[in-house]
Amino acid sequence: MNILLLEPNYKNKYPPIALMKLSAFHKQRKDHVRFCKGKTQKSDIRSLSWDRVYITTLFTFEWAKVKEAIDFALKLSSNPQSIYVGGIAATLMPELIRKEYPQINVVCGLLNEPGKLGLENDHTIDSLSPDYEILDQIDYIYPTHDAYFCYATRGCGMNCSFCAVQTLEPNF
Repeated sequence: MNILLLEPNYKNKYPPIALMKLSAFHKQRKDHVRFCKGKTQKSDIRSLSWDRVYITTLFTFEWAKVKEAIDFALKLSSNPQSIYVGGIAATLMPELIRKEYPQINVVCGLLNEPGKLGLENDHTIDSLSPDYEILDQIDYIYPTHDAYFCYATRGCGMNCSFCAVQTLEPNF
């Protein structure tokens, strides 16, 4: 399969860990994986037929950039049902994305349960090591580009009313 990993063109400090894990997952399956940030003019992105397009979302205030990425993906894909949008904003406001784009898939929460992507062993994605090699495919330099990222814990036991962590990672 041809897999496109797409990060919206917002400025961010850290690389897209979930897309990096999706890359590791698909490479284990021997799929062809390509990563880009924002809309690109690169011919290898625009000319290929993509079996799946994954878009990550960061904060909800970046909704305009997320929409730009989804619109770009819709131009690249002949099958809107092959587009998957996940991440923080997708988990916090899935109804808005589904209302604006009813033809695509919204993935809420972590990729640690079977069936979220409809692929065999897709429940293992969250436990995989990120594929740092995909970062070489883009020109963007993340401010923390010389680090290795891992989780020491997940969730939080504080339950603060203003915080989204309980929604994003409900189990501490």
